[in-house]
Amino acid sequence: MPPATHQRPRSIALIKPTIGERHGRPYRTPAVLEPLVFAVLAASTPPGFELAFFDERLEEVPYDGGFDLVALSVETYTARRAYQIATAFRQRGVPVVLGGFHPTLLPEEAAAYADAVAIGEVESTWPRLLADFAAGRLQPVYRADDPGGPASPPFATDRRLFAGKGYLPVSLVETSRGCRHACHFCSVRRFYRAAIFHRPLAEVVREIEGLGRRVVFFVDDNIIADPARARELFQAIRPLGLRWGSQASLQTAADPEFLDLMVESGCLALIIGLESIFPDSLRQMGKAWHARLGSLEHLLDQFRRRGILIYASFVFGFDADTPARIRETVEFALAQRLFMANFNMLIPYPGTRIYDELAREGRLLAPRWWLSPAQRWDRPLFRPRGMSPDELAAAVTEARRRFASLSSLFQRALDPQANFADPLRGLIYLAANLISRRDIGRKTGLRLGFSGEGPP
Repeated sequence: MPPATHQRPRSIALIKPTIGERHGRPYRTPAVLEPLVFAVLAASTPPGFELAFFDERLEEVPYDGGFDLVALSVETYTARRAYQIATAFRQRGVPVVLGGFHPTLLPEEAAAYADAVAIGEVESTWPRLLADFAAGRLQPVYRADDPGGPASPPFATDRRLFAGKGYLPVSLVETSRGCRHACHFCSVRRFYRAAIFHRPLAEVVREIEGLGRRVVFFVDDNIIADPARARELFQAIRPLGLRWGSQASLQTAADPEFLDLMVESGCLALIIGLESIFPDSLRQMGKAWHARLGSLEHLLDQFRRRGILIYASFVFGFDADTPARIRETVEFALAQRLFMANFNMLIPYPGTRIYDELAREGRLLAPRWWLSPAQRWDRPLFRPRGMSPDELAAAVTEARRRFASLSSLFQRALDPQANFADPLRGLIYLAANLISRRDIGRKTGLRLGFSGEGPP
């Protein structure tokens, strides 16, 4: 709590940085969802503090707002921009806190641009950090696993700071954290220390009932990480009349009864990390279990027959990948009439096994690529074995262009089971694909951070 001599609440600016700029113009887009972590921060803030929230994807950051403290949530792709914002505030004498995935993975790097670094889950670090700040003893590092933090996160949220921001009309809800899979390129296990935290179901239901909205996206890393628990969740939310989406692994489709229960609870769409249609690439990325589930076409058909929209993600750049394989993957996505598909170049995030391997082999184009002012969103970060970096970039760019084309949009719309099964699905299909098409254009050529704004 703030000391009794303090006459006004401490003013704290919470900031979500944008990625960077394109042709000198900041990346901004109105088609964004509420960043749930800031609602968690707000709920974890004790009395005696006033919060102001700024999302740089929508608005400018007010550097001269008279704040007592600034806190940024940092992802690897926003690290350079976050450090620029932090530097600008510190030059004005305002202390800065950095937290989130990137500072958790690279706390020493983040510490060079902050007065304090929060490592791990925010509920465990934020109240202690604020108590120390109010007492004038802010520490350089706060860890979620330090003594004094909760054994599991409380998951509470306070969404009032999102009012008037113009986010998409979908409420984000968290029911669990963590994933039991350990994919080669994923940093989730590193962040959550291989743990999976579950939220009490009665609390999930109460939050949904209080939202006043029946379209929900569950932000869980894997909504079916614990299948028994997932069944209990679906049973609990079935009476609420939701239309919901989430992230899930492909094994969901291997159990028809499980799928039926999902649909009965209101499941409308799922993000599935297919990653590759080739078994050798799946083995390299640590997802060989995908191939053991059976025919990919059959599994996707299980979703389609139940009207579940599938947003598939693919990753390219593994050793056996070639431009021809990327083209074949696009053909597969079109033939399957996927609701949406994301074609990604392999991203070696710090702290992942794939990053360590590429670093040992000297294949990273820049060891700290996230700090490079020359790095672009649509450029590779390493040297693949099966093609040159330029070939990888060109093949992925063409994959995105072809899948997002108007002819593709029309072709995939001819799906009466899922994409256009009813007016709601048809509207979601058109809106999501047109937004994605526009966003890809805005990100192409996007550079990390802002030019001419100092370090790093």
